[in-house]
Amino acid sequence: MIKTIIRAMYSAFISFVLISIVLAGWTCFSFISQPTKSGEIINVIQDIYASQKSVIIDVIDLSKLLIKDTSERIASDDNNLLTELESDFLTNQEDKSLFDEPTILEDNGDNPLGIVIEPSLPEVSEENLPETSERPLDNDQSEVSMNEMEIGMDMN
Repeated sequence: MIKTIIRAMYSAFISFVLISIVLAGWTCFSFISQPTKSGEIINVIQDIYASQKSVIIDVIDLSKLLIKDTSERIASDDNNLLTELESDFLTNQEDKSLFDEPTILEDNGDNPLGIVIEPSLPEVSEENLPETSERPLDNDQSEVSMNEMEIGMDMN
């Protein structure tokens, strides 16, 4: 498929070159052999070059217009994307702040950093903790058992 397209383009280029050579030769022959027609030939050649110049200028203007349009569209897309990202970020920050906001806020001015410590489990409090025993451990029993173990080891 691509080879066929390349061959067609090559054939069109060769045909264009051959036609140009034939027209150039014929024009030179007419210009030399018929001096009365040379004024008309010069006017037609000037029109051809003016048309070529006009086509080239028009192609350049069209290219500039398309490039400008594309750059404006890309800039507006970037601005829209940036605006969407900023609004999403602000929405996410507001959502996070609602979840992260402490339920108990006590600020009496002594806390310049605004640090609030909350209990990790609401059902745990000092009233529910088990009582600890403050009586001394019975060390006599452990000494007796150690003595018995040493006696038992000596017998073996």
